[in-house]
Amino acid sequence: MVGATAGVGVYRDSGSTANLVCTDIFGNAGGDWVSNLADQADQNGNICLDPLFCDPTNGNFFLQEGSPCLPDFNPTCGLIGAHPQGCSGPSSVPAEESPGQFAYGLANYPNPFNPVTTIRFELPLAGLAKLRVFSLDGRAISTLWDGDLPPGIQEFAWKARGSDGRALPSGTYLLQLEVEGKRETRTTVLLK
Repeated sequence: MVGATAGVGVYRDSGSTANLVCTDIFGNAGGDWVSNLADQADQNGNICLDPLFCDPTNGNFFLQEGSPCLPDFNPTCGLIGAHPQGCSGPSSVPAEESPGQFAYGLANYPNPFNPVTTIRFELPLAGLAKLRVFSLDGRAISTLWDGDLPPGIQEFAWKARGSDGRALPSGTYLLQLEVEGKRETRTTVLLK
């Protein structure tokens, strides 16, 4: 919970239990990690840092580059929160002037998830793209897209099913995006 104008970010009464993992509670008027949740701050990937939303006043809760909620800040958790990085275009330098320099911003939300997660990335130019899911041992689980895509933000829903349509067990999976011979990979966690 970020920026509640009244009360604490998250409240747990003394008769209940909650174990928070990979959570950012920050900037709440009544306090952040308070009361019987205070001992969980800085544990299990929990943080109390400004998430650096793009423009929360106007409802843009995607994350700025350098946000502590992005996977690079805490690789164990992956993306903390609902939206990945993506305030504006992919770069102030046109893609054709900086070949090989573009990061596609592959991310998924929520992460961890159950039963569905949205995979998001951005393409600077139209082109062939392949989006696949792998097990940690490198076995191909599912191909979500294999073909042409237009430039811009792309989103795909994955319902945690293999290519055979069967529901997958809880675990860590690899999302891999391949565009014009370049690959980007991220981990995601399915919790049931």
